[in-house]
Amino acid sequence: MLNIFRMDLHRFITNKIMYILLLVFCAFQIFGIFMFKQYAQPIQAGGIDISKMNESEFIQHLFSQPPSWILIYIFVFCVYFYFSEYNSGFYKNYITMKKARVYSVVSKILVQAIFTVFMMVAMVVSDLIGRGIFFDNTSIGDLGYFAKLLIGLFLLLWAFSILILCTSIFTRSMLVSFGIALVLVLNVVGMIFAVLESLLDNVYLSQYLLVSTIYSTFDYNHGRDLIHIASVATVTLLLFAFIAIRLKIKEDLR
Repeated sequence: MLNIFRMDLHRFITNKIMYILLLVFCAFQIFGIFMFKQYAQPIQAGGIDISKMNESEFIQHLFSQPPSWILIYIFVFCVYFYFSEYNSGFYKNYITMKKARVYSVVSKILVQAIFTVFMMVAMVVSDLIGRGIFFDNTSIGDLGYFAKLLIGLFLLLWAFSILILCTSIFTRSMLVSFGIALVLVLNVVGMIFAVLESLLDNVYLSQYLLVSTIYSTFDYNHGRDLIHIASVATVTLLLFAFIAIRLKIKEDLR
């Protein structure tokens, strides 16, 4: 397990695509704030002018407008990182062992957690830079609320990355995985469920879907909202991690 994780961590650290993704993401995030300054003011979002929002409110405002750039960058990295392993000679040596396959999936999950942290740090830093330059506002807001927001988003985004990993293992095709991931990011499944729910009474399944939850706005000081976020993230994370491991164990060698 440790050797496989070291290999994946080395590939992660030396992966030029990862750094390019982070830099491009920061650039687009700052450019997006510039566009808000140029064309979206004054905009009232929930009764609050965007230029007056603190970081917690600004992040939630961005995530309430699908598709999310951070989800797109996460799925691009996850798919690319998974399939790039097939070119590794070390992969061919260990993949014939059942336990090694399990460890390989667990290792990818841990690396994706690290990348998710990197993406969130890049998001916050670029937000503060952009808001500081164009809005002259770098307010974070209540630190306790901000911390809970970041933890909740991390769990949801990490669970999303595991869903993409499971999709990649199942399809065994980079192009197909990109296509399915894009459909997920656009929340097509959530919209279909919402339409079906409109035809039925007292059915609210769409709000428990992962991507729908990511795009929803919650009060992180409200216990019920915290339970909802934690439940959706935990169930999705454990379920698709288990499925990914089972698929990898049964995968035919190429």
